Amino acid sequence: MKKHVAKWMYWTLITLVSLITISHAQLKIQVTKAANNAVPIALFSADPQGNYVEQVVGADLARSGRFIALPAKNSPEPAAGPATINSDVWTQRGIQYAVFLTVRGNQISVDLMNTFSKTSMLQRVYTVNGGNERQWRKTAHQIADSIYEKVLGVTGSFDTKVAYVAKSGRQYQLIISDADGAYPSTIFNSAEPILSPSWSPNGQQIAYSSLEGKKSKIVVQDIYSGKRHVVLNLPGINGAPSWSPDGTHLVFTLSKDGNPEIYTSDIYGKNLTRLTNHPGIDTEPVWGKDNMIYFTSDRSGNPQIYRISANGGTPVKVSTSGNYNASPSISNDGRYLAVMNRGSGNGFGIAIIDLQTGSTKRLTNGGRDEAPSFSSNGHMIIYANGNGGLNAVSNDGNVTQRFSSNASDVREPAWSN
Repeated sequence: MKKHVAKWMYWTLITLVSLITISHAQLKIQVTKAANNAVPIALFSADPQGNYVEQVVGADLARSGRFIALPAKNSPEPAAGPATINSDVWTQRGIQYAVFLTVRGNQISVDLMNTFSKTSMLQRVYTVNGGNERQWRKTAHQIADSIYEKVLGVTGSFDTKVAYVAKSGRQYQLIISDADGAYPSTIFNSAEPILSPSWSPNGQQIAYSSLEGKKSKIVVQDIYSGKRHVVLNLPGINGAPSWSPDGTHLVFTLSKDGNPEIYTSDIYGKNLTRLTNHPGIDTEPVWGKDNMIYFTSDRSGNPQIYRISANGGTPVKVSTSGNYNASPSISNDGRYLAVMNRGSGNGFGIAIIDLQTGSTKRLTNGGRDEAPSFSSNGHMIIYANGNGGLNAVSNDGNVTQRFSSNASDVREPAWSN
């Protein structure tokens, strides 16, 4: 058993890396299953720049799987603005929402209407900071986030980013892109593996494990300036970093004393504190807003999820379903864990653990699914399918997405807040 778990630990820390081509191939997202109750919503704009914003907003809403975005040509009537809406026509078609976009200079006026009641749900003017396409696209993502929130009651996660570790030939890269795959950018190159990227709460930095010089170390890097510093470079494993909710500390795995254990420190490696002390392998920690740290351990025989206070104490087993649970990711609201799960008679899939009720729900059954990461709003979970690509699934299992690119292999994504 120890030999099996040691092999699992090795592959967790060494080979589960996110791979994407050096040419920055843009990921494209396809909704492979939409929610049965997906909401139709019509979008209108009256000028070329507004049409661009409409396309981005519509694509965001559509790829969530929770909306059916209808361009103006597919709307029940050629409405020129909120005042022209004929409620009877829209009600007959079952389209309750319409969005009107008007661009004046660098400002976008947004009016989200309930077409049944002819009432405005959102009236807001957005200012685009800078005239380049990237800023227009960012503002469009923010508009989509607001629409998502007004209709569904939860803010969207369109204006966020995803990180990957990429390999081309013998070169590894740390790459970030917008959540829809646009604007991929390499922020670090290495001839050795780069592992376990983790976003800081403010989205300004990434912590990761690097094997530069064939020796593992934990690094923190600013994504805009490129400045990086080594947090820890101790003998043995220095891996799987994750941020504290306030962004001042990290939790990670060290084997400096011979066995992989869970430790914390500030982001410069000071005030090093050991939390676990067990002959089993403890790894893959994540830090919840409840000041509890959730981690993978084989102390009960097979890998399972445990939690321990950031102040120390006795670990408590959290996972109760399946003979193998690993790679926890915690939702921002602290309610759920997404895990790599295996039960009797089936392969690895992504499951979600409700930390309030203790119940577990299996969401995917790909057989090799691994490395889940929650979106900022907790509605979606992106993961590696174990076959060289990325997929995503909603937290209720009703929406699925597939990411495609010309990359040979894409794994272990990390979604920003």
